[in-house]
Amino acid sequence: MTLRPDVIRERLAFVRLDLATLARPAGLAKEAFLADLTEQWAAAYGLQVTVQALLDAGAHALGATFREAPHDYGEIVSLLARHGVLTHEMAHELSGVSGFRNILVHEYGAVDFALVHDKLQRLDDLTGFAAALERWLVAQGL
Repeated sequence: MTLRPDVIRERLAFVRLDLATLARPAGLAKEAFLADLTEQWAAAYGLQVTVQALLDAGAHALGATFREAPHDYGEIVSLLARHGVLTHEMAHELSGVSGFRNILVHEYGAVDFALVHDKLQRLDDLTGFAAALERWLVAQGL
């Protein structure tokens, strides 16, 4: 597989737009968020696709540059830290991101929307993930 910076940057552009959109429900008080099913669904979907885009970008970098093929989404963050794309501190902060994505995708009937609101309060973690991937591309001269 050949590294395609355009693929990663396309996903990062998508993430930036998503994060800007998610800022609005993130600003809602938890009570208001939990009283509005439309906000809950929109935020859950927004978080799902944002995390998916970040994990896809990370998986592409791992496969194309480091010849690493993660067995599941849960390995992506730790492998990126092992190769210096993410700091170990950032990887620790992001350690549950793939599991949360899996809940949103596979356990959609049991999603805890209070937890979704809590995750919205941590959008900076996702912003940091995107920024780290962009810094890594730049460091590669791409």
